[in-house]
Amino acid sequence: MDHQKSKVLILTGSYGAGHYQTARAIEAAIRLKKFDLEPLIVDITDYKHRLVNNISRRIFIEGVTKFPTLYDYLYKKSRNPNHFSSFLKIAGRTGVWSVLELINEFRPSIVISTFPFAAGIMSYLKKHHLTSVPTLTIITDYTVHSIWIYPYTDQYIVGSDIVRNGLIKYGVKEECIKVTGIPIHPKFSKRYKKEELTLKYGLKHNVPIVLIMGGGCGLISSHNKILTSLEECPFELQVIIICGHNQRIKKTLENSLAYSKHHIIIMGFVDCIDELMAICDGMITKAGGITISEGLALNIPILLYKPLGGQEQDNTKFLVDSNIGTLIEDVHDLSNKIIGLLKQRYEYQFKQGDLSITNRQKNAAFQAVTIIQSLILSNNHRFYKIPLK
Repeated sequence: MDHQKSKVLILTGSYGAGHYQTARAIEAAIRLKKFDLEPLIVDITDYKHRLVNNISRRIFIEGVTKFPTLYDYLYKKSRNPNHFSSFLKIAGRTGVWSVLELINEFRPSIVISTFPFAAGIMSYLKKHHLTSVPTLTIITDYTVHSIWIYPYTDQYIVGSDIVRNGLIKYGVKEECIKVTGIPIHPKFSKRYKKEELTLKYGLKHNVPIVLIMGGGCGLISSHNKILTSLEECPFELQVIIICGHNQRIKKTLENSLAYSKHHIIIMGFVDCIDELMAICDGMITKAGGITISEGLALNIPILLYKPLGGQEQDNTKFLVDSNIGTLIEDVHDLSNKIIGLLKQRYEYQFKQGDLSITNRQKNAAFQAVTIIQSLILSNNHRFYKIPLK
């Protein structure tokens, strides 16, 4: 009789790339280490409702980028458990019966949620005895917010002790929280040969390299001001700009930067972001949880430019308070911060004591999977099947 692997259902959402990237990180760690597990990633916001999801996702992204003050207000208003946060949790249960159908078909040994409303759906199903499968939630930002917290979650994986302590204050039992760092793709844990990669991308090994991240949401929309500030640097720079899927901005940059005094490389969506991060001397980015976690794993200086409200503010506070990142208040400050950063590249940050954060981030995905295995082994469960309408 063939041995059956334990099935791992990873529920995620597409409202922000970080949720899906974390799901992919767990999947990759399982496959790389040949764990005796079979992962399946499902985007609950896209599952059986693709058209509706595409429309609502676009509205959400437009709302966050064009009305960040309103988003920040709503985020803070729902931070603590209250009537408004309860309303959001109820609204987030859309698709609960589709998820139950999926569980009954796939029959997982555990369900992982990297999206808060997925965790909410699983808690609702367990509360009403529709399944007893163990559940684990991975919080994908350095944030403490009620939207992630549900009474029937068996385990939480978080990025820092600050988040851990915040969850305890909200009533989560201490033994239900593990601090691993935010799981990122295991490729960020390997060793990189900087000189070889510099040559691969047509760059000089003795000229500072600055990586600008942010896609079309937030940071790159301010590209003219940022790049004008970089032109003020008294020494030559090599600047790599990642535009993601935003072809309009990519074309605009190619035209406007044709005569820059710096060596500029403009890219769209890339699969080699780990290599580009590994060769850079500093990264200017928005404060997304996954992006900054990847930067921490590669031990590179991080400059945070005008973070949006909500979780980006929390991520920024974590980096700045931990002395492992720098906030750029406005574009006039950017050139001076870049100059100071590059002059002190090898003593700027991650001094003794901070390297523990770097090492934790490198192994976060593998640690998370070890916790997942333990939770499977320590739980015996059965499925409650009901007629699905």
